[in-house]
Amino acid sequence: MIAYVRARRPLWSVVGLLVGLILVGWNVWIAATTYLPQYAVRNDLRLAYGAALVGIQDGYGRLYDLVAQRTAVQSLGPGFNPQPFISPPPLAWLVTPLLALPFAAALVVWTLVLLAALVWTWHLLAPPGRLAKAAHLALMLGLFPVAFGVMVGQPGALIAAAVATCWWLMSRNRPVVAGLALSLIVLKPQLALLVPICLLVAGHARTFGAWLAASLFIGLVALALLGPEGLARYRDVLAQTQSPAWDITRRYSISGPLGLGPLLNATQILVVLITLLAAWRHRRGGPEVPIAAGIVGSLLFTPYLGFQDFLMLVVAGWLLVRTHLPPWKVGLLVAGYALLELALVVMAVPILLAEALLLVSLLAGPPAEPPGDLRRMHGVVRGHVADQ
Repeated sequence: MIAYVRARRPLWSVVGLLVGLILVGWNVWIAATTYLPQYAVRNDLRLAYGAALVGIQDGYGRLYDLVAQRTAVQSLGPGFNPQPFISPPPLAWLVTPLLALPFAAALVVWTLVLLAALVWTWHLLAPPGRLAKAAHLALMLGLFPVAFGVMVGQPGALIAAAVATCWWLMSRNRPVVAGLALSLIVLKPQLALLVPICLLVAGHARTFGAWLAASLFIGLVALALLGPEGLARYRDVLAQTQSPAWDITRRYSISGPLGLGPLLNATQILVVLITLLAAWRHRRGGPEVPIAAGIVGSLLFTPYLGFQDFLMLVVAGWLLVRTHLPPWKVGLLVAGYALLELALVVMAVPILLAEALLLVSLLAGPPAEPPGDLRRMHGVVRGHVADQ
């Protein structure tokens, strides 16, 4: 049976390409009929754009002043829906150059940036082969959570690109630069919060050290710009996310079914332990499994998760495909893709169970072997040591 499936890989690529193109067409129709007519309400760039306006006009100490945020968003035009900006300050910094453009033009540029980040991620991680690679591109863009993230202007694509770039640099023996690239997860840290720790546990200390140094620098700059008063405002804004008004941000996270309490905390501890154990088991291989474990563990750990954030599971899947998965794990990834496409129908619990099963599956089987280029590099190093 396995030989039968493998012998027909080109056929599966054609099927995947056709399915992906159909889903892309559906997403374009959704965007044209639902998103574009309501872009003033249905995009989140307005919040980062408004926060950037506050930082430039009123000073970064007022970045999380809700009155200032509301005024800035409403200044974009009639019908703009003001909501609290709760992302870390670097996202406002990143959007600041777009203030030179009218908001409508800035939104076009931002959308193109997000699409470019997705294509870059696909280029680095998708399996090789023209037909297979084209199929994976169509399937990624066709996945509704991915398309929805672009429609609403969420920065998840940038986190995906940062993680993919980190892996690409590590696979080319550039661990320090990889850590610097990974520091960009600060734009939305809950999507890959455990990835640096998994890399440390797996023995990639230089990448972790570079990430830590860059992240500390970014954090110190943010603290200096916010000041004590701005930091207090930020704490107050984050505290609001535990109110019932923010239940939508927990719908697809473990805090949805578990609530905010001791059961959630115990589950989070268990998730972290399994995630780190999976990374440690694969410490002698390449960075693929530790990074994938960090992604899945992060999504299960965070109590705040948007529908569009499931994009990161595509990144984890591509990394795992590079480790020569057994057929049952491939089947799990395919089933997971179907669940994500139907997320609005099946809701959170089946997806959470599939995520948990995927994470636990990383504990099973032999540790992953490093990719061919890393094996050759390790062989050269061992030979050099033996000659000394």
